[in-house]
Amino acid sequence: MQSVVSMIVVSLLLVTTASRAADLTEKETKAAKKIYTAKCAKCHKFYDPNDYNSEEWQSWMVKMNKKAKLKPDQAELLSRYIDTIRTTEKVDGKKRG
Repeated sequence: MQSVVSMIVVSLLLVTTASRAADLTEKETKAAKKIYTAKCAKCHKFYDPNDYNSEEWQSWMVKMNKKAKLKPDQAELLSRYIDTIRTTEKVDGKKRG
């Protein structure tokens, strides 16, 4: 049940963020969503990137890129895609907009 709910949340998030992926082409956005679904969401729930500061998030991205065995171009595209989701950054434990 939890995986169904997680997939619904991820699907809604991916749909709503597509319009914010202005720096990505439609083809890149589609490819990034595919990578996310195949390499990230298949193993764990979506973690809100806004809950982490840039340094923390980058550290997790490096670890997960290795674990998911992403090629460098896949990691770069996924990172750019997730950056479109990151609208705020946590500073001193608080979010700022």
